[in-house]
Amino acid sequence: MVNEGHPGNVIRLVMPQGIEITGEIAEAHSERARIIANGSLRPVLLEISGVGSISRDARAVFSSSRSSSAIAVLGASPVDRVLANFLLGGDPPPCPTRFFTTESEAMAWLGSCTNA
Repeated sequence: MVNEGHPGNVIRLVMPQGIEITGEIAEAHSERARIIANGSLRPVLLEISGVGSISRDARAVFSSSRSSSAIAVLGASPVDRVLANFLLGGDPPPCPTRFFTTESEAMAWLGSCTNA
């Protein structure tokens, strides 16, 4: 799911719960975000709460994104934090990227990155 109605032009990507996020799933979400961004850099809120796992291919897709000005990875559980560490542990991210457990903190950080 992609939602472009967030404040500050934040693109919200919600990963499907309970399944492995494959390269194909990641690419579909990334492509939709690129379409919404329409050639500009936009902040992204990437929700991974309840995801079963994240494949290396998906990690490669997310780490090669060039349409994001900043990425806040949002999760709720210790398992989400482990998955976020895996997601963020590949190649250096193309933009500022951090993990958060609350949407309010994630959105505040994305706003500070946009205004910096």
